[in-house]
Amino acid sequence: MRRRPLVLVGPSGAGKTTIAARLVAEHPDRFVLSVSATTREPRTGEHPGRDYHFVSRARFRAMIANGELAEWAKVHGEYYGTPAGNLEPGAGGRPIPVLDIDVQGARQVMEHASAALVIFIVPPDSGRWLRRLVGRGTESPRQISRRLRTALAELRAASSFGAFVVNEDLGQAVEQVAALACGPSPGRKQAADMRRLCEGLEAGARREIARLERVTRTESIE
Repeated sequence: MRRRPLVLVGPSGAGKTTIAARLVAEHPDRFVLSVSATTREPRTGEHPGRDYHFVSRARFRAMIANGELAEWAKVHGEYYGTPAGNLEPGAGGRPIPVLDIDVQGARQVMEHASAALVIFIVPPDSGRWLRRLVGRGTESPRQISRRLRTALAELRAASSFGAFVVNEDLGQAVEQVAALACGPSPGRKQAADMRRLCEGLEAGARREIARLERVTRTESIE
């Protein structure tokens, strides 16, 4: 039986990267992480072929021109992309490829591989989601506000994807993703439930953006 590629998307802080890693760790016979190509230099501890396919800019441009990438984007001056070969569906004993990408990349993948299953990972509520984002303490109010604006756009796009999983409990979320990957397509009721949840998250994000903008204005005056 051929099984469709699995794509995990969601706003920053939703936990999609953690779910993808846990899914592969717990079910290595059923799932494998898709390894992206990038033009940036390897970081300490990263290994070619395991973490990324590290390529030159010339090679990356050739991959684009030759249609070798299912999706790609330029991020902070460097290029990242998913090799089209990574999307070949699992057949027989082959594991299902798992992609952890953004909404824009997911749309490109859907154009390249219409059979791909895209699962939108949703935070359980705005309170826990915002505490996770704001509580990191590594970014300025302006930077957090920018990330939240991006998250708003991603939440508005959620209903255009095939399924969603609420990441309230990590273990349960992983098993729900695994079940969806090999099960039937979700129905319309799930999409309606997701829209209501995302509307609540959007409202919380807008309130936090307004608060952060007040903080930024106060800091600029001081």
